[in-house]
Amino acid sequence: MIVGAVLGLVRMVYHVRPIHPERVPAGGGVLMLSNHVSYMDALILAAACPRPLRFVMWDALYHVWWMNGFLRYVGTVPISATRAKDAVRTVATALKEGGLVCLFPEGEITRHGMVNELRKGFELMARQGHAKVMPVWLDGLYGSIFSFQGGGFFKKRPRQFRYPVTVRFGEPVEAKAGDAVSIRRTLLAMGETAMMERTVWEHAGDDRVAFTNGLRLRETEWHRAGDVLLCLEPAGSVLHRTVRELARLLPGTKIIESRVESAGAPVVVFGGLASVSQAGQGERLFFCFDADAAQIAALTAPKVLRGYLDGASGLLISSEVPNPPAADESEPQWGIRAGTLGRLLPGLALESLPAGLALDEAGFVVITPA
Repeated sequence: MIVGAVLGLVRMVYHVRPIHPERVPAGGGVLMLSNHVSYMDALILAAACPRPLRFVMWDALYHVWWMNGFLRYVGTVPISATRAKDAVRTVATALKEGGLVCLFPEGEITRHGMVNELRKGFELMARQGHAKVMPVWLDGLYGSIFSFQGGGFFKKRPRQFRYPVTVRFGEPVEAKAGDAVSIRRTLLAMGETAMMERTVWEHAGDDRVAFTNGLRLRETEWHRAGDVLLCLEPAGSVLHRTVRELARLLPGTKIIESRVESAGAPVVVFGGLASVSQAGQGERLFFCFDADAAQIAALTAPKVLRGYLDGASGLLISSEVPNPPAADESEPQWGIRAGTLGRLLPGLALESLPAGLALDEAGFVVITPA
C-alpha cells in the first residue's frame, strides 16, 4: 500500500511515458541498467516498469533514520562501497532468486549533464546471477529540481507541473553480451533517439543544425542565470547561428555583439581557434569550437573550454565544461581532460562520431591513431 501511494504521487508530479515496457521479461533474473540523472530516478523507473523493481543502494543510506524503514520495506539491495566482492555476491543472489534488480552503473548522478564512465562491477553481478542485462534510458530529467542542473540539487523551481519524462526500455541481452562497452554504446544510442523524439523539435524552425547544437549545449552544465552570450564568429556562420538558437532555448538569455554591451553582466564567449587570443578579457567562460581536431586537442590556453565542431555537417560533437563541484562526499566528475576534444555531448551515439575520433572510458572524445 505504501509503495503504491508513493508511486501514485510520483505519477501526479511527473508525466512518466514508458516506451517499450513490453520488453521487460515477465519473470526470471534481470539486471536493469539505467543512466543516472536525478534523485528521483529510482521512483520514476518503478512508476514506468510493469514489474516490481528492486534497487541497488549503498548501505550507508540505511544509517539515515528516516530512510531505513522505507528502504527495507521496498526490498532494496544494500551493497557496500568498500566491499566489492560482497556487493557482487549480494546482487547476484537477488538475481538468482528471480528478481528484477535495477542498478545505476555510473555509480552517481551526473553533475555535468553527460554520461559518466560505467563501472564494470555489474558484469560480474549479471554473470554470477545467471541474469539477462537490460539497458534503460531516462530522458528529460536534466533540469528538474532533483538534478544538478544550475549547479546544485533542490535549488530550482519546477519548470512545470507534471514534468514530462520518458523511460525507454531497451532489448534485454544475455549476461556475456552485456559488457560495459556494449551497454554504454546502447545507452548512448538510446539517448540520441530519445532526444530526437522530444516535442521541443516542434519549435526548431528551418535551421536544424544550429538548433541541434543549441539543444545539446543546453543539456550540459555551464549556464548560470544572468549570463549574456557573445559570439566572435561572423553572422551566418554555423557557430553564430548556434549561439542564437542556444539563447532561444535558454529563456531570458541575452545576446550581445561586443563585451562593452554586457553592462557588467557575466559574459560567455563563443569563438574558434582564430579568436583564442581574445580569451581572458573578463568573460566568465570562453568556449572554443573548431573543426581542426588536432589543434583543439593540443590547445592549452588558460580559461578556454575546447570543443569539436564537425566541418562536414556543422554539428557540434563535443565540449568541455567547468569541472562541477563535488556533491557531499562523491567522487569528482571531470568536465575537462588534457589532450581531448571535450566530452561527448548529450544526444549523440558512438556511431555519430566522425572518422578518426573515438570515445575513451571516461566519456571524452579523442583522436584515434592513424
